[in-house]
Amino acid sequence: MRRTAHLFAAALVVLLSVLGTAPTASAKDTTPSSWHITRYDVVADVASTGMTAVTLTLDFDFASDPGHGPYVTLPLRQEIAGDPDHWRMLDVSGVTASSPTGADASLLTSESDGNLLIRVGDANRTWTGVQRYVVTYSMRGLIAPEQSTSGLDEFDWNAVGPGWQVPISEASVTVNGPVGVVRTACFTGSAYGTPCASAASSAQTATFSHPHLGKGVPLQVVAGFPSGTFTDAAPRFTKRYWVGNMFPLTPASGVTTGAATVLGLGALWWYLRRHGDRAYAGLTPGLSPVGGADGTEVRATRTPVAVAFTPPKNARPGEIGTLLDTSADKVDVTATIMDLAVRGYLRIRPLEKKGDYAFERGQHPAGLEGYETRLLDTLFSQGSPVTSDDLRTKQYADLLSGTQTELRARVSKELKWFRANPLLSQGLAIAAGVGLIALGVGIGLGLAFLAGLGLVGLALIVTGLAVIVVHRRFSARTAEGSAVLAQARGFKQYLGTAEADQIRFEEGIDVFSRYLPYAIVFGVTAHWVKVFQDLAAEGRYTFNTGYWYYGVGNPAGFADSMNQFSSAMSSSMTAATAASSGRSGFSGGGGFGGGGGGGW
Repeated sequence: MRRTAHLFAAALVVLLSVLGTAPTASAKDTTPSSWHITRYDVVADVASTGMTAVTLTLDFDFASDPGHGPYVTLPLRQEIAGDPDHWRMLDVSGVTASSPTGADASLLTSESDGNLLIRVGDANRTWTGVQRYVVTYSMRGLIAPEQSTSGLDEFDWNAVGPGWQVPISEASVTVNGPVGVVRTACFTGSAYGTPCASAASSAQTATFSHPHLGKGVPLQVVAGFPSGTFTDAAPRFTKRYWVGNMFPLTPASGVTTGAATVLGLGALWWYLRRHGDRAYAGLTPGLSPVGGADGTEVRATRTPVAVAFTPPKNARPGEIGTLLDTSADKVDVTATIMDLAVRGYLRIRPLEKKGDYAFERGQHPAGLEGYETRLLDTLFSQGSPVTSDDLRTKQYADLLSGTQTELRARVSKELKWFRANPLLSQGLAIAAGVGLIALGVGIGLGLAFLAGLGLVGLALIVTGLAVIVVHRRFSARTAEGSAVLAQARGFKQYLGTAEADQIRFEEGIDVFSRYLPYAIVFGVTAHWVKVFQDLAAEGRYTFNTGYWYYGVGNPAGFADSMNQFSSAMSSSMTAATAASSGRSGFSGGGGFGGGGGGGW
């Protein structure tokens, strides 16, 4: 239900992006032209945890035009270039304010539209001339750990945001880090493309300065520290939604919309029944025609399956994982790597640092499928051994995406388990859903002007959203795919429910290792390991994975190690993909944080 709600909300974002945001009245800038900031001095003390303690000192010149005090706005979230689905969050805490010159420093904070407004002063008191204010706060989210382009842990901050309504005569920034600064840079200008006047470093301190920043002119500062300096500074992300209603509900539009929605959803149901998964007529689920017979195909129905004690013949774990959920995902690639290890094509060695692994080439690749050969070639493209930390770099960006592409081609074109490439089918479904939404918006707007029935367009919008929600069902399996799926579900039932006395051993085969990659794609690793832990305790099984996995001597330890391995591989491959398009703060373009301020 939660996944459906999230998809529904995400689809609404598409709708509203078509409509555009409603116009808002911009507040007139009433800041007196005589006001300016003669001193803007900020000190940022960055801890190894990634938390930054900020002290901002402002000499605010009200001249002869009285003002209550300054205000500062800090963004609590930022858009992510190329990722409309998430916000990068900036956490602010511990805000204080004082005035060494005796001005009122009463503090009022409030949040609005993803920003924190810090207002200093009293509405009943005003001041003229130069008043000094000191604002302190702590902020998390200003670090880009192990930035893919520079290779450094970058403190990347818009120390002066683009929203300042008062010109600044002189801005200076001091960044104190936990270790020595390796590299510095700073930028100004509307696109953060102009180098600032001064950027230098000495030991653990970086200093930056720039004279005269006009209204709305920002200043970005970047201090690079050695990779690994910050231990808990990974950015926090949240889902990004924009949800709204278009038109009011009336009896006429409600009835018409309801009827049209039922019709649209009925058409979707009919289409999925007619063009969904197929199965062989008259055969037990899991069986295929023999003797070269083609077999009559009918609509597939979900029926109970028999327990299978072996995986489908000649079906690899990654292929089965793709067949199960119609998606070649990170779990399927991880299971493929482990399957190749079990079969002797590579060895996995845990390193001293928890969650880090090394991979060593094994026997010469022979008799492998195309996607398996490609995966090994990419994994060892820079030589052997290679570590999971190495895999985070952009040289391995194609390890995940390339293997996923090959897996999808394998199950559709070669094995013919799907009528078409699953990703293509799902992409077309999403495109159709978006098209229906756009059409609904157009029809709704037209009917709104012509007959006051704009809500009728919501029927197409709802149908389009439903298509997006069930887009995976458009990846229709063939009758052969459904037969293999039934076998896979039977094998999953065995791996996920078998007890110690039900394990079927095969002569000359380490059943535990052989079936472990399948347990991973089925999500039953913990149970499979537990069964062999019981067998080992009874003296009926000797745990030995040394021929493909070093360093773990018992099933209990292996279970924990597998959880770490799956998590590490997912993280490394995702980081490598992101690294291929990452931008370093040392190239300018703006950093994290920013905001603005002024007087009131």
